[in-house]
Amino acid sequence: MFQEYYPIRLSSLDDVNHIVNPAHLRQPGTLRSPAKDVMTDFEKIDPIRINDSTHIDDALAFMKSQHVRLLFAVNGNEEFTGIISAADISGDKPMAVMQQNGLSRDQVEVRHLMLQRMHIKALTYEQINNAKIGDVMLTLKGSGDQHVLITDESLAGVKRVRGIISASDISRYLRISFDVMYQAKSFADIERVVSRGQEF
Repeated sequence: MFQEYYPIRLSSLDDVNHIVNPAHLRQPGTLRSPAKDVMTDFEKIDPIRINDSTHIDDALAFMKSQHVRLLFAVNGNEEFTGIISAADISGDKPMAVMQQNGLSRDQVEVRHLMLQRMHIKALTYEQINNAKIGDVMLTLKGSGDQHVLITDESLAGVKRVRGIISASDISRYLRISFDVMYQAKSFADIERVVSRGQEF
């Protein structure tokens, strides 16, 4: 039954002292690096979804279990309806929804708090293909958002969410703190921090 398979000889780890890390293998990122370098591509990584009828406290617990701060909301047909963040659930939004709609907290669902699809702005995959990280940073600074969705079209012409870029992913890629990225007065400041590891 197992004739085509053979056990592989195991070896000792006595002389193995290091662990490979992707960040160590690549060159440090700069503002001129391709924007695609910081995009989470849903053709490679599965987006974390939640049904928009899920109770908000269950949604927050799910975020914590998945180590994410943002979820893609879908309806019963698995159609994209919006996005919800941990800040939406932890902030003042639930109380406002409860007061406006006469709901108790245990009646508040993701659909009540999420940013609905029609109110979300996005970039196209084609735009990202031709953009640099500095371009996306400037876009995020201008919009005040901490993430931007990326859309594309399938071969059949179906429009879809292809990926996402977050400010936290950019800060990790550039190896600078999130706060430094947002407090910088100019890109020259950020370039100095990235190239020399300096604070300002």
